[in-house]
Amino acid sequence: MGLKNFMTAPNRLAAAFLLLPLLLSSPFVWPTEVGAQKNPKPEDVVESSILYYGSRAALYGIQRNGTLRALIKFFTPEGTREGKSVTKFIRKGKLAEDLLMIDTELPGTRYIMGFDGQETWAIQDGEIQTPTKEAADAFRSAHEHGYEALLRYKENGSKLEYVGTNKLGTLEMDIIDMTSPSGARTRYEISRRTGRIIYANYEDSKSTPVKYRLYFKDFKLIQNTWVPTGIQVFQDGKLIEERNLVESVFNIQLDEKAFKAENANKPTDTAIRP
Repeated sequence: MGLKNFMTAPNRLAAAFLLLPLLLSSPFVWPTEVGAQKNPKPEDVVESSILYYGSRAALYGIQRNGTLRALIKFFTPEGTREGKSVTKFIRKGKLAEDLLMIDTELPGTRYIMGFDGQETWAIQDGEIQTPTKEAADAFRSAHEHGYEALLRYKENGSKLEYVGTNKLGTLEMDIIDMTSPSGARTRYEISRRTGRIIYANYEDSKSTPVKYRLYFKDFKLIQNTWVPTGIQVFQDGKLIEERNLVESVFNIQLDEKAFKAENANKPTDTAIRP
């Protein structure tokens, strides 16, 4: 199956573009204090989570930009496809303004998609293309519904609502609904004990909505911030993607010009590496 068909199918692409958080400074509540409350305020729950990930001040200074390298698996009706990806980003004041670029290499093909601050572009096997609306929407949607979007709720002007609690075995989670200024709605499940965001749930905007559930696991301390190095994505209850970070580097020198399609298309010996 060619990557063109693979990448333009929204039910297989939406999960492929998950990125990590940038945060701004604000007050917080300790996770144990929030967990002790029966019906806490949604802002208290999320501020507690921000503290867990490193605090706004720390994350803003450290995760303002970065490069993330991962091993990926896509599970499709045609079989499993394995490959590598490199995500590069520069955070801006608003989530929708972030510069993003994801370079994905699968057997026999390479696909790059990015946003340069003005437009979303794509490159397949060295040829610059205009991505389909479905592919571009999936690219942007995955960023808008990621866990970093919740940690940046205040700077983005998103609204929070406390829904209740959920329990899986001994794991108790607070459930928070977030609505972004665009109207996109995401439901997050957050550990009451640690403040970690465990699940993010959302639906696409098609006439027959498809439900996505993101599972964040294997948290590691990287440059004094906590990062989930394992991400699984489920579509209508079925696993469609698995991503495992092998390298995460933040607060590095990145040129905004590198996020232009014509520059991303230049040969580089470091674009994809094991």
